[in-house]
Amino acid sequence: MNELEFGKTYYPRKSKLSISENLVQGQGWQAQRLADKIVFEFIAARHGGGVDSYDITEFEFSALKCGDLSAEDLIRKYDRS
Repeated sequence: MNELEFGKTYYPRKSKLSISENLVQGQGWQAQRLADKIVFEFIAARHGGGVDSYDITEFEFSALKCGDLSAEDLIRKYDRS
């Protein structure tokens, strides 16, 4: 492991996505096409934790797969807790 240098700016590594026909998965979240809907789930950042789940559109799922939409965009749109 490298030593950290005082005053130097460090950026977190981008997490890799796992993408298949019916699933897009990143660190702490996933969007999955089921038989009758598409569900976006993420680990909740509140006391007690848990997983929050929201239905998303086909357009949002496709945009997530190709990188035009991020998980953070979906969390901002749907998470009102």
